[in-house]
Amino acid sequence: MRSFYLFFCIIMLSPITYVFTVWCFVVILHTEAHIFFCNFESNSTCGIENGSPIDPEPPSINFTIQSPQTITYQDLGPFSGHSFFYWSRSDNFPHAEEFNGRAHTPKFNQTNGENMCLEFMYYIKSTGTDNGTWLDVSTGGCYAASLFFIEQDDSNGWQTITVPLHKGNCSISLYFTVNQRTSVRMALALDNIIVDWCSNSSQLIFNTSFFVLIFILFLLK
Repeated sequence: MRSFYLFFCIIMLSPITYVFTVWCFVVILHTEAHIFFCNFESNSTCGIENGSPIDPEPPSINFTIQSPQTITYQDLGPFSGHSFFYWSRSDNFPHAEEFNGRAHTPKFNQTNGENMCLEFMYYIKSTGTDNGTWLDVSTGGCYAASLFFIEQDDSNGWQTITVPLHKGNCSISLYFTVNQRTSVRMALALDNIIVDWCSNSSQLIFNTSFFVLIFILFLLK
């Protein structure tokens, strides 16, 4: 998201009192030109692809765009949201660690990475009880680094995470990797993946353009 500031004044002279009235306006314009944004609406993955260019084999199970009405396991959820990136696995995998999922975004240019942030929503639910489901979010490209990692069986609904990128002026991709160590049913979903300046992190989720007008009145006599 980008912010632009416009400042201008209107000067009026009263022909009766000969008093100048100055109206000054500060217009703050927020645009929705995120560095990267995807909410999986209109059945679009925004260029996000399953697998990784460096993986010798494709993932055993792919992420797909789903909704609460089309998910594989209705008892696991998610139960809210319009469209999201969904990954699920049944409980009949004897070698659970081999059945994982991975997806990566297109490359984008990060400028002054230490001031840029990734924000996304995630959902986890499984029938396990040992926090065997894990989600790892990392970067690839001009540098490789882990940005976020969690192990749990239940995220208690949708959770929103904001993490800073690492230093660097270069092109990177984001990698989302999921796995479940044991043979249990599980589901994971991602939504509203956004990369933008960290100072706008609290506004990232709205993805809308709006104007904020601040009126300042000065009376000059």
